Amino acid sequence: MKFRKKQVGGFRPICTGSPSIGVVGGFNLNKEKVNYPVGAIIPSASLAEYDESSSRQVVVLKASRVVAIDTTDAKKVSLQCDEFLSPIFMVGDHVAKDDSGNFEDTASITKIINDRNGYVIVLDKAIAGLKVGEALFEVIEGPAEGDGKTPAIFPIKQPQGVTVGAEPMGTYIGLDEVSVDVAINSKGEMYYKRRIPPIPAKFIEGICLKGNPNIQFTDSY
Repeated sequence: MKFRKKQVGGFRPICTGSPSIGVVGGFNLNKEKVNYPVGAIIPSASLAEYDESSSRQVVVLKASRVVAIDTTDAKKVSLQCDEFLSPIFMVGDHVAKDDSGNFEDTASITKIINDRNGYVIVLDKAIAGLKVGEALFEVIEGPAEGDGKTPAIFPIKQPQGVTVGAEPMGTYIGLDEVSVDVAINSKGEMYYKRRIPPIPAKFIEGICLKGNPNIQFTDSY
């Protein structure tokens, strides 16, 4: 028997206003470039990069905050998971604090434990210097440069906005095509950075999304 998670309680705003008026939609989740877990929910305001060409596909960055690290085994990392935010990582994903370094040196997820005690990922190697409160992002293998090693890169290069949830919790990932809408203009309102999935520092410029000053963020609670 399969169960689908739904929100039946209250609602926590992720923006100081309603950004839905600055939305582009109808993009299909790109499941070829990135593996997404069927049955999971993409949290609202996840960083997204879409293609306006004939493919009309969108890639959503997997991201989550570290809430605990096992004191006896640093390869066991607990991630933020509550009624508003749930990680969408999968076994086999490679994760890192940023997109620096070589891909082969990054840690990969070997096991995910998601129960009433929390959401724990087990890595094949500990991540040096990882601290509670920091974020982990999915990285993929970039193109090799010469005879050197392949770099670790984010699956998105120039995100234009953040996802708009089809439901209060976000967008459900089904077996078939998944339609994703993207907010590209918050119309002077601001997204609460602490209430949405973390965003890599390289994509933030001041209070704005780098490359799109119409998406703005605040550190307020």
